[in-house]
Amino acid sequence: MSRSSQVSSIMKGSLTLPHRLQDQVAIVTGGGAGIGQGIAKTLAGAGAKVAIWDLDTAASKETVHKIETLGGRAVAFQADVTKAESIADAVNQTVSELGEPQILVNNAGFSRDRSFLEMSQEDWDSVLNVCLTSVFLVSQAVVARMIPSSYGRIINIASRASLGERKKANYSAAKAGVLGLTRAMSIELAPQGITVNAVSPGLIRTDRVMNMPTYADIDRRAKEHTPIKRPGEVSDIADCVLFLASPETGFISGEDIRVTGGRYSSV
Repeated sequence: MSRSSQVSSIMKGSLTLPHRLQDQVAIVTGGGAGIGQGIAKTLAGAGAKVAIWDLDTAASKETVHKIETLGGRAVAFQADVTKAESIADAVNQTVSELGEPQILVNNAGFSRDRSFLEMSQEDWDSVLNVCLTSVFLVSQAVVARMIPSSYGRIINIASRASLGERKKANYSAAKAGVLGLTRAMSIELAPQGITVNAVSPGLIRTDRVMNMPTYADIDRRAKEHTPIKRPGEVSDIADCVLFLASPETGFISGEDIRVTGGRYSSV
């Protein structure tokens, strides 16, 4: 079976990937839906035991149910990734239930779009806290558990929006910050055997995106401006994360992989 066929089979309902992450423990923040859910399912399909961290307990449990139905192992933990105490609790629960973590995917995020002149400080702070500060806080807490084994894979979900987008000054700034943080972390953590990389999605066909009233226009513009003439799928991101999470990628660190269908411009 080809690699693309294997990934496709996971998204459609069977866990058939070679178990290259067998018995490793992976934490996925914001794993209750969308890209996070796809990443969690793919890592589970590769043999990882997955901790789903999300504020939405119902969504997390749904992800766990889907993984278990396909024969994988996952546990849901409610976690506010902007608060150190909540993160510490989630780390302790993860270790107790699944074991010490080898993989961390910092995926939690959201947007609150406003024009630059109308954007409030609350709009700014809330997006920066979830999309950037959480990466710092969660990574600090999890890295402390990786260092004793001198091994770890950290993948931060950034965005093509780091190039700048209209009505997304807060989100664009946060995702640009994620890229700078990724590179700084990669330098400091390399001697500990921990790699740190980023994945920057372009337009991805999540349920949230497809339910937007303007989706038809979004889809049309994506096909017009993207060299690969389609929006991205969740599996496109999950497959890239799986690559960076693998033991075989130990000499790759501080990189940002753009999963954008070849589209570079932010407009």
